[in-house]
Amino acid sequence: MHQVRAVTLTGYLEVAKYVGLDGLRMLREVEIPVQSLNDPENRIPAGAVARLLERSAKESGCESFGLLLAECRSFASLGPLALLFEHLANVREVAKAGITYRRHMNDVAQATIEEFGDTCLMRIELMPGYTGVQAMDLTVGCAYRVLAGVSAGRWRPSVVHVVRKMPSDLAIWRRFFPCPVDFEANFNGFSASRTSMQLPTLLPDETMAKHAVRLLNLVPLPAVDKVGDHVRRAIILLLPGGRATVQQVASHLGMSPRTLQRRLEHEGLVFGDLLNEVRRDLATVYLTGSGRPIIVIGGMLGFASPGSFTRWFVGEFGLPPRTWRAEQEEEAALMSA
Repeated sequence: MHQVRAVTLTGYLEVAKYVGLDGLRMLREVEIPVQSLNDPENRIPAGAVARLLERSAKESGCESFGLLLAECRSFASLGPLALLFEHLANVREVAKAGITYRRHMNDVAQATIEEFGDTCLMRIELMPGYTGVQAMDLTVGCAYRVLAGVSAGRWRPSVVHVVRKMPSDLAIWRRFFPCPVDFEANFNGFSASRTSMQLPTLLPDETMAKHAVRLLNLVPLPAVDKVGDHVRRAIILLLPGGRATVQQVASHLGMSPRTLQRRLEHEGLVFGDLLNEVRRDLATVYLTGSGRPIIVIGGMLGFASPGSFTRWFVGEFGLPPRTWRAEQEEEAALMSA
């Protein structure tokens, strides 16, 4: 079972009350004991947290519930990771360390850093099954808080990118992010200048950073990810470029295709099934969470042509993607009426 630290829900009860919800009831309905939130280092089921966030947004009518919750997070809420981050050399090193030590925060988020000339792109994604709009808003918001916090508020991205639709009320987005937000983007994350990524941290100290790494290595974590989880994450990252093949995924994970397939078989998994699983999950998120054209969504899912995407979608869902999207929008309108 994938888990997240209880600190993920810091401020949940207060935010729920603010938007008119009974937070205790909401927690009970997704089977998260309120007592589990008392210790930020407790681990709680990631699926329950994702459901809680989406239900909270739906019942309250607050389209940016996840970002409201991110406002309750601070750099200090990182726990042991804060000890490492504040002593690294610069923001870029913090971002890289966040990727390395991501499981000290949760089991479902992942990130990559790509550099093109003077631009640095940071992509943030969630594993299939946890890719709700509110969960992603919270994740992107918390990532911004970390990078801004470690630089005493000096770091800011050039643009924040989110796949979701633009909410009707942008007040919290303008309050939270000191830069433009690109809604219905092709990825979730940030673009920033190389110069901004070189901003020093609060207390850069190589020796203290090494001590912090030793301490982190002593912190017990849940069981190590299975290879299937690594494959799912790699597929998500490689899909937009049409590179989510068994050969490319194996190369990304540092093993041969034969070894990858053998290790998947040991877990009772097949690469093609995992690829399909990821595509199904992301297709529903992209179709319901944005108004981008079908041809664009097909490309984001790694299909070479709109026709191949449509044929695959009909095989999986029984309807063309355009028809499926229209039915979902009609159903949502009826429920909100």
